[in-house]
Amino acid sequence: MTWYFHESSNDGVVHVATCGMVPAMDSAAERVAALLLAFGAGGAGNDHGVSDLARAVGRERSQVSRMLKALERGGLVEQDPQTRRYRLGWSLLVLASSAGDSALLRAARPALRRVVARTGEVALLSVQRGNRSFTVLREESTQSLRAGGWVGRSSPMHCTASGRALLFDSDDDLVEALTEDDLRMPISGPAAPRTVDELLERLHVERDRGYAVASEEVEIGLTSVGVPIRDHTGTLIAVINISGPTSRMIGRIDESARRLCIAAAEIETALQQPFQRETGTPAGRTTRTPTGSRPRQPR
Repeated sequence: MTWYFHESSNDGVVHVATCGMVPAMDSAAERVAALLLAFGAGGAGNDHGVSDLARAVGRERSQVSRMLKALERGGLVEQDPQTRRYRLGWSLLVLASSAGDSALLRAARPALRRVVARTGEVALLSVQRGNRSFTVLREESTQSLRAGGWVGRSSPMHCTASGRALLFDSDDDLVEALTEDDLRMPISGPAAPRTVDELLERLHVERDRGYAVASEEVEIGLTSVGVPIRDHTGTLIAVINISGPTSRMIGRIDESARRLCIAAAEIETALQQPFQRETGTPAGRTTRTPTGSRPRQPR
């Protein structure tokens, strides 16, 4: 089952939805999972009212209230005694700290901070989860107009820089399979590709130059640049990208791509170190430039 979040322009509420041919959320476990995921849609540290959460998951307020009480008893959520609003509990946060690829997150965090310091824009790390780009790490910029709200968010792959960069090693048939549902949904910006052929044309160009650019595609006024990250086998495992207002980004796409390539190389070098110690391989620093330096997978 794959969930993603869509923020309605009409009511401002982040709704949990399913993507693709998936069963309805009938089991108790699926309902609880959807509720917990709704907390992440608002950004780290945000609290939520029962009514907001009920709208987000499409359930009755009384049902969501009972679920929250049970989660509170288990330490997975906490309720503010004054506002009566809920936030994720420490037990869940401790559990989450052991999830995913901790080596990747440790290697990426200082690299993202350097990218933010050098570009002034928000830097993010994303991985592929099903047919979505899933943000697992974010470093804030002082210029950002939007605090939080990215980590734990899933995004379409066809109209985001992170999503298209994650598709660099996918053949055309797989690209079509991963994006055909989203291409039929009118949730992207005015410059997003509308057909598989248009998407493949952009993707082929971006593969050759080694980075993806999405400008005015996911929303009006937003531009992002994404560069893939690979492990010691050459497998594409994540994407590092920056995102900011088109007015600031559009004139420095090449510079942004160059800085992201440097950051990606730093992350790859850090990831190689345990493997090099284990195998006795001499340590070396990965270097990259935006064009012609991306390791190609057999196709």
